[in-house]
Amino acid sequence: MPSDEPSQRTPRRIRPPGFRITSLAPDAPELAALLRGWDWVARSLLFRGVGQATGVRLNDSRRIVGELLRVLCGEEGGEGAAHERRVRAAVKGDRVEAVASVFLCSRATFIELLASAPWNLLGEGDPPDRRTVRGAGLALIEDASALAREGGAHGRVALQAENPRCLALYERFGFSRVRPSDAPLGLVPRGGTGWSPSVLRLARGAPGPMEQRAPWLVLDPDRLAPLSAIRIVEPGASSRRRAAV
Repeated sequence: MPSDEPSQRTPRRIRPPGFRITSLAPDAPELAALLRGWDWVARSLLFRGVGQATGVRLNDSRRIVGELLRVLCGEEGGEGAAHERRVRAAVKGDRVEAVASVFLCSRATFIELLASAPWNLLGEGDPPDRRTVRGAGLALIEDASALAREGGAHGRVALQAENPRCLALYERFGFSRVRPSDAPLGLVPRGGTGWSPSVLRLARGAPGPMEQRAPWLVLDPDRLAPLSAIRIVEPGASSRRRAAV
């Protein structure tokens, strides 16, 4: 899950700006056009030249945006049943800054894929972009937690970390690895043919190499400080890491 991914240095913390959260139709042509536009911008930024860490984030973003496009278009199977998928967007002003596909499960809201606008991945030393804002991904995590609370799932949020960079960021936000005792089948949606083999291995207490590389995570706000208390780390800040968020 890329996004506002901070650097590895000592963090400089800032408050995320306010976002309006809205629902988008998963099959809306406008959503597909938005994601294709983000990919075009990411390629343009890479061509123009950015720092090494930003380049990694942008390539992560392109991969996740591409997967989300294929899932929404039905070209690739997602984690759950298509008719149960929701798409939520974090909007600042009149611009969509991040989108997430989510499922409401019995024990959590599951974030299937989360992508942030590519200009939000720029760090210090990159060409400045006046569109850049921080915190859009975190706003969608907060929204997922609110949906889970409304649905009786006590604010839990579950997801799968795509890579070690995402894992480090989510762990900083308070996510922890899902254990068999967490009842994984209640945290992850069931697809048309059942749960994915990866989740079933986890539920049986027999995770394999794939689950080590891309672990399943859960956030339980009732056991942690509120998400609103988290400060966003600005990428590349000199004083200071999907779904970067």
